[in-house]
Amino acid sequence: MLNKITKKEILDTLKRQGFQHKNGHLNFRNPTKERLRKLNSMARNHIILKNKKLIEKNEKSLLYDFIADGSDINPSEIAPKLITVKSEEQSTLFRWVKLHWSIPISAGYGRRLRYLVMDKNNDKLIGIIGLADPVYALKDRDSCIGWDNQTKATNLKCLMDGFVIGAVPPYNSVLGGKLVASLVGSKRIYNDFRNKYFGSRAIISGRIFKKNIAAITTTSAYGRSSMYDRIKIPGGTEYIHAGWTGGSGEFQFMNGMYEKLYDSATALEVGGKRKEWGTGIRNRRVAVKGVLKDLGLSQDLLYHGIKREIFIIPFGNNWKEYILGQDKRLRLFKKNGVDDISEYIINRWIIKRVERDQSYLSFKKEQYSLLN
Repeated sequence: MLNKITKKEILDTLKRQGFQHKNGHLNFRNPTKERLRKLNSMARNHIILKNKKLIEKNEKSLLYDFIADGSDINPSEIAPKLITVKSEEQSTLFRWVKLHWSIPISAGYGRRLRYLVMDKNNDKLIGIIGLADPVYALKDRDSCIGWDNQTKATNLKCLMDGFVIGAVPPYNSVLGGKLVASLVGSKRIYNDFRNKYFGSRAIISGRIFKKNIAAITTTSAYGRSSMYDRIKIPGGTEYIHAGWTGGSGEFQFMNGMYEKLYDSATALEVGGKRKEWGTGIRNRRVAVKGVLKDLGLSQDLLYHGIKREIFIIPFGNNWKEYILGQDKRLRLFKKNGVDDISEYIINRWIIKRVERDQSYLSFKKEQYSLLN
């Protein structure tokens, strides 16, 4: 039986999260990082509850097999390696780590590359990287690249988006997040993309894709990013500020409301009232917009007004010309190996952090439990 949602339920859940609703528009006052974390807590707690069985079944072994105590790491000798997520255990670890993020993280869609970043010195997890297809419309990103609609339609596949990038404790306390973020621009990821997707045929258009990845895009979690700030590898990649998101999305409905929204959207589709949707609901936004319209609510409820910083991480110094079709060959950066990147970040950031702050030593893996 479909569990349809009501207008009152939608407005009540927005109010509980701290949004003000007036004349069809949302407003969230004083969006400090702490208030934004609290805003996301309802959605995050709902996702954790949905995954309770996975957590209860696997958390103990994941904690002891993959999470380090502070005393287990030697910051000056961290040696990361990228492990492609393939096995069931690796996928479970990746999913479990995602549940710790303070904002709800999607599973990504379309093309995907997922990595565990492991420390070769102790076989413990440093962090995770998740890449997927980018969104089609992102105004500031598109302005930074400078492409027209036709070029974007053809060459958007030269981009992937980092839907989750970051370090786990205790590595995050020694700026391991900057290390993981920097590895996004490594040749390892460039080669993995080429091996998996070069020459592949698009499902909808049927076109064969014969270009390489030129850059990764990603956005900050809350406003201006400190983790991505000032990342620049000499002779290698950097995090280029490309602007800001427009402040729209669906996270405000990810606290249990989306399941009802989806059921309501399905009922509309089955009833033939949304024939323009085609034979299936393509994504979350389509479902939410359709139900809001049916209930007489403004689709502006998708505009929460919380902007996120956009970054572009290129693989070569002519990345933009390659994406625009002006250059036929991407000239890769020379300093793009995992070891090259790691050596620079450790010396530039991690060792200096440890000289000032050794609080990471007190961390115990049990503190990372979601069941506490």
